[in-house]
Amino acid sequence: MRIRLSGVEKSFGRRGVLRGISLDVEEGGFFVLIGPTGCGKTTVLKLVDLLQRPDRGLLEIDGADMERASGRARSACRKRMAMVMQRPYMFAGTVERNVVMGLSMRRSGRDEGAFRGALESMGLAGFEHREARTLSGGEVQKAAIARAIVTRPEILLLDEPMSSVDPGARPEIRSLLRRLHRDTGMTVVMATHDFADALALGTGGAVILDGSTAQQGSMDDIFRKPSSPAVARFVGMRNILHARFEGRTAWCGALEIRLPEPASLVSGYLVVPPEAVTVAVSKPESSQRNVFPARVIEVERTGSTCMVHLDLGGAALCAQITSESFEEMRMSPGLELYAAFKATAIRVLE
Repeated sequence: MRIRLSGVEKSFGRRGVLRGISLDVEEGGFFVLIGPTGCGKTTVLKLVDLLQRPDRGLLEIDGADMERASGRARSACRKRMAMVMQRPYMFAGTVERNVVMGLSMRRSGRDEGAFRGALESMGLAGFEHREARTLSGGEVQKAAIARAIVTRPEILLLDEPMSSVDPGARPEIRSLLRRLHRDTGMTVVMATHDFADALALGTGGAVILDGSTAQQGSMDDIFRKPSSPAVARFVGMRNILHARFEGRTAWCGALEIRLPEPASLVSGYLVVPPEAVTVAVSKPESSQRNVFPARVIEVERTGSTCMVHLDLGGAALCAQITSESFEEMRMSPGLELYAAFKATAIRVLE
């Protein structure tokens, strides 16, 4: 089932949550809604699940406009979907009772094959008679997903499925979800603020910032080719510099930076990944066309790597180096050195 939102707005009282959001979820995809807490991800899921109605805009499911659909049509559409909330509730009783409840809530008779398949898909075979309220956070999440998929939905909606799961249990649940999606071909829409979950599971997705779609595309595009400084900052990029462009040259204040090709805009931003910046005590003789005198401002040690904060004559830049390089150069605030990066490492943003 394909899902499309166009110009959707939603407010609660005077608080605007969604501000003209547009999304296109392909049938059979694993679509990830990425964004900080409070950006509107859960509201999008509830609109898709037809638990709420948009104030404005278009919501289409399988080509049908849900705002023009009859109550019977909306009810029929809902039966083809299932949603797992951020903090799923376990009813008193066994895991079996909780999972089978997914069928009874739809007024469907017990389907032993669907029940056994749901347990196995979520790694819960043999848990049937366990008391549900004694399960760990990860086991509760697996039981909740089993309760959702026992109905064999065409769309599965997941709201922050890893938020209450211990870090050690997350890889297993990611693996189970990946296999579930591969084996069933269902459309999955997952809301998360966790980049590891998004990269591990998403075939595509969108960044939601302040209730609007900031970028939609593949996970690679979102994390490696952000469309704006806001998206770049959200996905953790550093070295986002405001720039004025003249052909193959970018001016960041007094800093003249060579680009791989002429820029198509006059003013914007450029991004230089910290891992693309090299530092040396002596001026390097290499093919790198951007070499600048720099001074160390601060050093962050993060295990096997260090993040070095540099001042390039008024422009701030970060370089990621190994701990070995840190020791060899006796890195400390005030050290004078050279920073260099290739023109091909630069990304230009509007």
